[in-house]
Amino acid sequence: MKRYIPVVALLTAFSLISCGEVMDLTQPEKAEVTHSNITLSLYETGKYDLYLDNPEYQYTIMVAKSHCEKEAKAEFAVVDAKEFGEEYSLLPTAYYDLDGGKMEFKGDDVLHMVNLHFHDLGTLDSSKKYVLGLKLVSDDLAVNQEKNTMTFFLQQEQGGIDNPYILTTVNELVALGDKLKDGKTIYAELQNDIDLQGVDWQPIETSTSRQIIFDGGGHTIRNLKVTTSSTGNQGFFGLLVGKCSNIIFENAQIIADTKMAGILAGQVGAAASPGIVENVRVSGTISLNSGTAAWDNGQAGGICARLHGADSKIHQCASATNITAVWCAGGICGEAREGATVSQCSSTGDIVTESCVGGIIGRMLYATVTQCYSSGLAQAYPMRVANPAGGIAGFVEPNPTSVISYCYSDSEVSAQNQVGGIMGFANKPTGITVTHCIAWNQKLYSNGAPKSGRICGRFNMNDGNNCYANPAMECRFSANTPAIVDEETPDYAAQTFGADRYNGLSTMSNPIDAAKALGWNQTIWNLDGEKPRLAWELVK
Repeated sequence: MKRYIPVVALLTAFSLISCGEVMDLTQPEKAEVTHSNITLSLYETGKYDLYLDNPEYQYTIMVAKSHCEKEAKAEFAVVDAKEFGEEYSLLPTAYYDLDGGKMEFKGDDVLHMVNLHFHDLGTLDSSKKYVLGLKLVSDDLAVNQEKNTMTFFLQQEQGGIDNPYILTTVNELVALGDKLKDGKTIYAELQNDIDLQGVDWQPIETSTSRQIIFDGGGHTIRNLKVTTSSTGNQGFFGLLVGKCSNIIFENAQIIADTKMAGILAGQVGAAASPGIVENVRVSGTISLNSGTAAWDNGQAGGICARLHGADSKIHQCASATNITAVWCAGGICGEAREGATVSQCSSTGDIVTESCVGGIIGRMLYATVTQCYSSGLAQAYPMRVANPAGGIAGFVEPNPTSVISYCYSDSEVSAQNQVGGIMGFANKPTGITVTHCIAWNQKLYSNGAPKSGRICGRFNMNDGNNCYANPAMECRFSANTPAIVDEETPDYAAQTFGADRYNGLSTMSNPIDAAKALGWNQTIWNLDGEKPRLAWELVK
């Protein structure tokens, strides 16, 4: 970056005091010029912010002498960095050149130009702040004390990893989306709780080329309200590409029509650009009216409607959200696909929809859910294209694999079609694994699908093993509920009426004993209460 300081005014002054020949034969009277009232000064002074994102800057500094009569020498002295605060380090001399910094004014000189060139700034430590203060000094003439210093502050541009945007007010939070930049990832931190009561929130829209890393700092955003006035998907974010962590959304309200809706985001991640959500808690309501043909754009989930991409994940998050929807819905996300992962998450809200429903994920299309639990209601009525229900996942398709492991549910599960304490319906005969899970549901109900089971509903020939079910579970699968027998793994050959389901074992008297028998990791799970809880949720 090259910068020139304007010279027009100074050159005009120079023409007035130039020491040329006097043509008037009558010498005018003039005040005597003494050395004591001749001064040196910088034409432009002040403070300048430079950013380490830009490798170089160039300035032209002009130094003026007020009269031409006196010869003098001057130079720039470097100001001690301590004068600017302990957080600043002095910019090393290797990163700037001062061409003409030692000046010699002849008798008729009134102006010197000095070139200052900053270079290789991108190689500096971006976690530090640097300063270069230049002070004009002379042993021969006085220096104007009001016009003698230029100070350059150098740090990573705001919004970078070591200099994030700091958000403390409603207006700063509302303006966050305007700070997104093409080709860059911006960083932002929330530094106090914020109440959005009365704000018609417009979702922040990131993209693969405009990403964000947002750290809530453990603070709370209250009364988020997103209505159908939003043009994109519904949530605090429309699409989140990047990361959101360490934040609580309390008493949120999301109202949507034929869109993907979630309190944190409509969608997290994309096929080639991951979205990551960690340590986020949400509570509130989602109301989604998806019309009659919204299988691919009408999902709802407490955290997000859709989690997309092999490197996208939701980790250590909790939802206490009541959801009313039409198409697929889940306590954490309505749909997870293309290799996405949900881990160490919990949902305790009630979910009522007309399509597939899951206590954690409504629809899994090649995804993994592990170390999660659900409570509350998971209900899918009346008949839609597919409306199975499961305590963890409703509808599961591998393409090529999907895995549910080390999960617990005591949700009340009901649907028009297939139900299961862990999973409702497997859409492919192979590629799905359900393992080391505990279905401690009190009730499972299907209005018309005998191919339902305590662990999994219609399971085809998929792999189920090492799962336990509540021996007191009340199961009603159509008017002719088939016999429910214990099985460590599905015994497809023995199943006659309502085959393809998986019932697991009912040999444990409580879920804590079941978890210990299955070897659940007690650094992840707290097994000291009446039922398993995630250890991270209990840390204050």
